[in-house]
Amino acid sequence: MADLQDVKHREILELLPWYVNKTLHPEESQQVERHLRSCSECQRQLEELGSLQKAVAVETLQFSSEALLRGTLRKIRASREQLVQERNRWWKPWRGTLRPRWALGLAVFAFAFLGLGAFVGFQFGVNRVIGGAPAAGQKAAHTTEQYFAFPRQIELQGTFTMQIGSRQLEQESFTLEILEDGRRLFTSNIQANELAATQRLQLASDLRPISYSLQGPLVYRGIRAEASFSDAQATLSVCCTVGASGQEIARRIVQLEDFPVLYDFSVMSHFALLHRVITEQLTRGLSSRELRFSALTPQALRVEPLWVEVIQPATLTSQGKTLHVTKYTLAIGEKANPLRIELYAPENEELLAIYIPTQPRLASSSAIFAYRSDLYPQGLDMPQAP
Repeated sequence: MADLQDVKHREILELLPWYVNKTLHPEESQQVERHLRSCSECQRQLEELGSLQKAVAVETLQFSSEALLRGTLRKIRASREQLVQERNRWWKPWRGTLRPRWALGLAVFAFAFLGLGAFVGFQFGVNRVIGGAPAAGQKAAHTTEQYFAFPRQIELQGTFTMQIGSRQLEQESFTLEILEDGRRLFTSNIQANELAATQRLQLASDLRPISYSLQGPLVYRGIRAEASFSDAQATLSVCCTVGASGQEIARRIVQLEDFPVLYDFSVMSHFALLHRVITEQLTRGLSSRELRFSALTPQALRVEPLWVEVIQPATLTSQGKTLHVTKYTLAIGEKANPLRIELYAPENEELLAIYIPTQPRLASSSAIFAYRSDLYPQGLDMPQAP
């Protein structure tokens, strides 16, 4: 009698995964339910299988595409029904001989889990492809979900190509993204012939700099330039000059009179960020005359006043096509002899070009020009000097 009870117990154990999936025939379900009333071991196994089923299905209702989800679940159900038919056809003659117990039940759960995983992967692919590439003025607040555990909220992204006169000098790819805590991260990779550098700038939510580093052979008199900010001060440093006592770090603490920004002619994307600061300040109701900045050059351990001299309509050309833009003329340094820099951007859109005409304070005998080569791979024409 005890042997018959053991055989019955093992048979019920084998039926439990199918009972959880609700694929048993009514008679088998009734047998399982009667057995569960008096068998504590089967009750525990039933709870474990129920928990596993919930873990597999817990997130399905949160997916954005209901049509894709329904299609995926239909495939899972069809495959499950096929497995049930195979079980009924193949398994009964072998009962009492083979005892895989949980193997078939776990296989069904694994199949469902893999099906949902494939659905999630397909969703990422759809989110990445549908809609195509954004237009030049629609790249702000673009979100990409490809290959990241958490989506990156990209606010600004592009590539500058810089030239001096007619000679191309460097390319710089840059990204401004919003972090989870509201801070912003501005990074870029700079390539000039065989030299390269990488910059990383952390910013508060209002675009005030928190920390900065530029590393590579493009750093003036060193391999790394850095800056950190606190209250109305900034600490600038360049590492490392080789002296009699070995490597030496040059460091300087400077006072910040106005809103701090960075500028460096080897990092042209600083001007894209500066343009973003200017447009945000203007959006908040400030006039161009009220815009005042403390412009820092960590490589030179220097801080200078920067202001907007004039904002006016202008044009750029690309392969004979005229682009109507806004020109922001900036002045840096002493008012008696400032360095002037021109920024060109369509209204309420991203910076397209930076033009630094030849002037007494500029060491180069040729004008410096940088343009968004990701938006205009065919090139933009350098503005004509007045």
